[in-house]
Amino acid sequence: MNGKPELLCVGHDFVLNRTRRLILEKCFDVKTANSVPEAMGLLSAQRFDLVLVCYSLTNEECRAMVEFIHALASPTKILALAEGCDRLPLGTGDEEFVSAGPAELVKKAAAMVGISPSGSARCAPDEPIEEEEQKAG
Repeated sequence: MNGKPELLCVGHDFVLNRTRRLILEKCFDVKTANSVPEAMGLLSAQRFDLVLVCYSLTNEECRAMVEFIHALASPTKILALAEGCDRLPLGTGDEEFVSAGPAELVKKAAAMVGISPSGSARCAPDEPIEEEEQKAG
């Protein structure tokens, strides 16, 4: 543990999981799971501050993940990427999100766990990540 909030990114698309890890690791200690059974195993063994449920899961898998997380002794918050998914039975503190880009995803995830996106604890860029990388180069 490095002092950052723990985030689990669950989805079938390896490239999306890897990309999200790269984007979110500025603020989070990110772990990825490429299947529901893998995610359930990680959630059974470790407490996460936030679980990001990707739209690459089927609607049934999304529902199974939400129900599993809500049944944990210490449930975590869920951020469901809602690109074309059915409505999920989300609980208090959970949210659906249709991404407008990487910076917005970081800001939304950070806000859900109480990280300030500005000031000395800033972790979310104010401008798109691509532009920030170009300026640094």
